[in-house]
Amino acid sequence: MKLFNKFLIFFSFLVLGLVWEKAVPEKDYTALRQQYISLQENDAAAFDNGLDAFIAKAIKEKNYEKMAQGYDDAIFFTSDRHQKLNYANEAIKNALISKNKDTIGSAYLRKGVIYYNHFRQFKKALNEYLLAYRYLESSNNKVLTHQNLYHIAEMKAYLGYNEEALLLFKKCLAFFGNDHKKSESYSKDYLNSLHQIIVCFQKLDQFQEADTYLTKALYIEKDAGNTLQKSLFYKSKGISELHRGNYQSAGNYFEKALPGLISHNDFINISIIHFYQGLLFDKENQKHLALESFKKVDSIFNRHQFVLPEVRPAFEYLLKNEQSKMDVKNELYYTRQLLKVDGNLNENFQYLSGKIHKEYDRHSLEVQQQLLRDQETRTLYILLFVAILLVFSVIFGVYKLLEHRRSRREYFTLKNQLQQMENELNTIKDIASEPLEKPKLQIPKDITEQILLKLEIFEKEQGFLQKGLTQQKLASQLQTNVNYLSQVINEYKGSNFNKYLGTLRIGYITEQLHKNSVFRKYSVETLAHECGIASRQNFSDLFFDINGIRPTDFIRDLKTTI
Repeated sequence: MKLFNKFLIFFSFLVLGLVWEKAVPEKDYTALRQQYISLQENDAAAFDNGLDAFIAKAIKEKNYEKMAQGYDDAIFFTSDRHQKLNYANEAIKNALISKNKDTIGSAYLRKGVIYYNHFRQFKKALNEYLLAYRYLESSNNKVLTHQNLYHIAEMKAYLGYNEEALLLFKKCLAFFGNDHKKSESYSKDYLNSLHQIIVCFQKLDQFQEADTYLTKALYIEKDAGNTLQKSLFYKSKGISELHRGNYQSAGNYFEKALPGLISHNDFINISIIHFYQGLLFDKENQKHLALESFKKVDSIFNRHQFVLPEVRPAFEYLLKNEQSKMDVKNELYYTRQLLKVDGNLNENFQYLSGKIHKEYDRHSLEVQQQLLRDQETRTLYILLFVAILLVFSVIFGVYKLLEHRRSRREYFTLKNQLQQMENELNTIKDIASEPLEKPKLQIPKDITEQILLKLEIFEKEQGFLQKGLTQQKLASQLQTNVNYLSQVINEYKGSNFNKYLGTLRIGYITEQLHKNSVFRKYSVETLAHECGIASRQNFSDLFFDINGIRPTDFIRDLKTTI
């Protein structure tokens, strides 16, 4: 009887379990996602509130698209950047298995954003963006395609291609602006596109156009809380006011921008504001405040080991200040800092290294550093010499001789290292003018023929001797657009615009040196001027790249053979 009762109880629980399972079905993906999707970014509570269950359900059902989505959500809610990268890799792995192009493209895009925002590894970020582009190029998900387009444009802007970036940002702004019409508020994508357009115009010194967009941006954000976007617009407004000479207004906007940037730990834009505050104080002849601001830029660089080309002059200012005070110790410190900054820029902005190298001659800086070291050493030796001159004069003389030999060996060792570094920098100079890879245009045959004919006339009439000639100006002169001109030069001239123009100019000078004895009497500066190249060093380097010999050596050889 007891056994029967136990069986009856067990059977009853079994039936109730089956009934309960049918009465309370397992939550679907949408229901699970609604439990956590409204939480704030980096809020780990999302994992206990449904995200872990979402991923577990996808794994159990082998639903690879949902697995990718779950890991994508995990990226948003974890605060650990390395864990974000791990989740991104999992999202990509499952997205590839799903074979859904939108899912794959989104996963690569998210990984690129992590490299860009959390690791500041621009090369890796760009690689992920371009992988995403392959899958999203023909996607019907226009939000994803324009988000990818925005991040590629952002890379172009950081690499100095502001005109190209501006066109892409305007496309994003137009798209996300249309998307705004469907909702009550502007999206983060729209506001970011608007901010980047303003930044590009300012970098191009087109402040009137920048102010047009700034007026709109500040109107949109006037009733918003202390958002990151609002702080970025304040930063841009401060830069604009500084450019117009409205120093008090500029200072007020910089101060209004800082709290929001600090709360979001946006050290890059914080560094930019401190840099422009330094410029502002310098213009107001408050040098001590300018130095404090520039030292804050230096402090941020020391903490994060990352810097933008935009703030590099702050380190030059600090160095010149110490040079004027004859403070050898601090002068040596800021010399080392400037070298570290150049090294960091060269590593993170390889396409800009040629420009950086031109603006501040690295070789001279290295030699200056060695001289400062020698000066410190000599100062110490002089003090020791005064203290023990009468007792150890002979010993000191021998020591000085040995030290002099050691210093010479170190100097020549450093000089060889400098030469090696200069050679490495020269190998990437051509890369500096190469734009990011774009989809190839289909140019009508008749337009291609017209451009080639106009280029032939351009070459015969020596139009390439114009000073300050850019691809944009040449396209305007030839009555075509920049993209068509660039592709025709690449395909039919076998090089990019800068190399094409440089080859014509150096070819002209080389021919004149052979034919015209007057040219052989010109200085290198005059020869550069004659062919439209503004910089003596650029002319000499380009001449060497094309002819394999420096212009001074070439002229000397000509004089001995002709």
